[in-house]
Amino acid sequence: MVKTRQQTSTKPKRNPHVKKQGKQADITQFRSQLDVLGLKIIQVTADGNCFFRALADQLEGSEEEHGKYRSMVVQYIMKNREMFEPFIEDEIPFDEYCQSMEKDGTWAGHMELQAASLVTRSNICIHQYMSPRWYIRNFDQRGARMVHLSYHDEEHYNSVRLKEDPCDGPARPVIIKADADLSATSDKAKAAASKCKRGAAKDIIDAGSIKLVMAGSGCESAEKVEQVLLQVDGDADAAIEFLVAEREADDFSAENDTLQCHVDTSHGNV
Repeated sequence: MVKTRQQTSTKPKRNPHVKKQGKQADITQFRSQLDVLGLKIIQVTADGNCFFRALADQLEGSEEEHGKYRSMVVQYIMKNREMFEPFIEDEIPFDEYCQSMEKDGTWAGHMELQAASLVTRSNICIHQYMSPRWYIRNFDQRGARMVHLSYHDEEHYNSVRLKEDPCDGPARPVIIKADADLSATSDKAKAAASKCKRGAAKDIIDAGSIKLVMAGSGCESAEKVEQVLLQVDGDADAAIEFLVAEREADDFSAENDTLQCHVDTSHGNV
């Protein structure tokens, strides 16, 4: 399981809340961004179930199967209580959290993304408009499935497919060359680290690795990037995930009060 601070990476968690009214933003520019990569956005219904709908489209080709995937994710969280309970915020009782998440229309947070990755044995790539892609990588083996989703206005998910995908079943595999090149560079760094167990980690951190992480994470401080690379033994992928998670956490903390306004009071404190 990917680790950055307490086992998780990428996006910070949110408490479950029920979406009262769907919203579909103008995604024309976002579509253009993905078009360059040979990808297209498949819009799903914005009703609070969007993450599970997008996941169902990716894995089965039908967003209407969202209820099945919600149930799978919640059951996985319940069966692995020790893994997930520490990530529930505001002292919400674990059982209460799960009961809320089981209900149709409850928004999924980072914890549900992690659980979805694990229970479906899929890595997840999240595309964002004018921001670096961020990943949940729990499976390193070649051929591991990668689910591609788009994230809009910090409140809606859609499915992302190849432009030539006929959408008549599960999403066809997507390979993004830039990410493949980055992973190859990361593998080289890992190999170098394994050969130099007694050497200092700094020996495997070169200017190329720093530039790759800066480009992938959006961090403009070479010094900070180098410090993070040292912490993760030169693993460029892990450094990018850490820096993106840190940035998202900072953004989220500033917006947390506003987001709480979406909480459906009929579901207690969640």
